[in-house]
Amino acid sequence: IRGLLLIVLAAGLVAYVRDAFRTYHPVIEKQPAVMQSLTVSTGKISSTNVQARMEGPFVVVSLKDLTQHRLIRFFDPGGIQNVPMIAYLTSSGKLVTAMSISENCRSTDFYLEGENIHCAACPSYWNMTSLEAYACCQKFYPDPMPSTVLGDEVRIEVQAIRSWKTRS
Repeated sequence: IRGLLLIVLAAGLVAYVRDAFRTYHPVIEKQPAVMQSLTVSTGKISSTNVQARMEGPFVVVSLKDLTQHRLIRFFDPGGIQNVPMIAYLTSSGKLVTAMSISENCRSTDFYLEGENIHCAACPSYWNMTSLEAYACCQKFYPDPMPSTVLGDEVRIEVQAIRSWKTRS
């Protein structure tokens, strides 16, 4: 019984340490924080479709739309990249921009719930900052893309969007 209790205690300690010291996905780690912190959602936050526009070498969406809806979905305004993009805010206020596709089930829509981002078509979901998988699609999370903030705009290099290829 003591050995079993030690195993259960060790497993709990490992899970706690792993969760407490979770790291950001490398792309997300370099992203800007646009807010101090946000209340963790207890309900489902569905994506809201917004219009993107071209400005020089960038695809641009409104930071106001993002802060209002918390998860936005948009397309390449030139129509060259068929896969949509998403932008969302983590609970720590970090901006995440990513290609909006789960290559496993081919879904192009996601939603936020708690500290996780969920595929809207299958049971896959990931931690929204580390992209650690909690269900089937270990490597097919929304693929993060670097972006910047300038004033009230989120900017993503159009070349990065248009040259993106699926991982499967």
